[in-house]
This record gives sequence, structure tokens and C-alpha cells, in this order.
Amino acid sequence: MDNLTRRNIRYICFRLQTEAEGGSKAEAEETGIMSYVDQIKELMESQSEFEGWKKFAKTWDVGEEDPLKAVNRLSSIQNDWNKVLKKEAKELSVNQPKKIVQRGPGGRFVSKKTKTENPVLPPPETEESPTPKKSIWDVLK
Repeated sequence: MDNLTRRNIRYICFRLQTEAEGGSKAEAEETGIMSYVDQIKELMESQSEFEGWKKFAKTWDVGEEDPLKAVNRLSSIQNDWNKVLKKEAKELSVNQPKKIVQRGPGGRFVSKKTKTENPVLPPPETEESPTPKKSIWDVLK
């Protein structure tokens, strides 16, 4: 049991907490860290800081220096996580928006340099155009 790390012991404690809350049972295995479930359970339940498996990581936790010792928590898990995020997270950079393509009155693309405030509109087409348009049906007659 001396070769277990704090992380291993916390994993076992979380499994016991899940069991206490009605989840899957934390059964002992033949090998691996789950072979110590019964010993960790007895050891933690015998300590005065132990307040029940449902309150693990909320009001009590395993010690930093001695992970086999139960200690009272001074702050919540959420506050601890926020401190880690402030310390480790980098500020996200904001990208400049892409240039928006403008279209002129004729449907053509207009660059910002050539864009004018009052664009000149082409004259509207009249029915009496200099060259009358012919339909293919007119040609086939």
C-alpha cells in the first residue's frame, strides 16, 4: 500500500463515493490499485476527519504530504479548479474580421479604394433600344 500515489488513493476514494451514492460497486480486484479498496476504506473510515463517503472531496480529502491521512478541505473543488485555470490558462487572442466584399450597382465587386459615396448608376434600359433584341422564336419564323 506504500507504493500508491495520492492520485491512486483519490481514485479509490472516488469509486467508494460513487458506490455510496448508489453507483457501481467498488469491488476489490486481484491486481492493480483496486486490490487495496478494502484497506483504504477501513483506513479512511477509522480517521476523525472522515465525514462519510458522500462528502469526499467536498468537506474532506486525502492529504497532500501523506495521502493515507484524511484532511478537512479549506475550499471547494470548484474554487481550486478556478485557481488552476487562472494560473495555467492563457488569454485567447481575438482575430481581426475578414474584409467584406462589396458589390456595386451593376453587381460587380468594388474595392474599398474605388468605392465612392454616391455611385453613378448606369442609365436604365428603355424599351426603344438602338438595337432591338430578337428572340430565337423570331428568328425561326
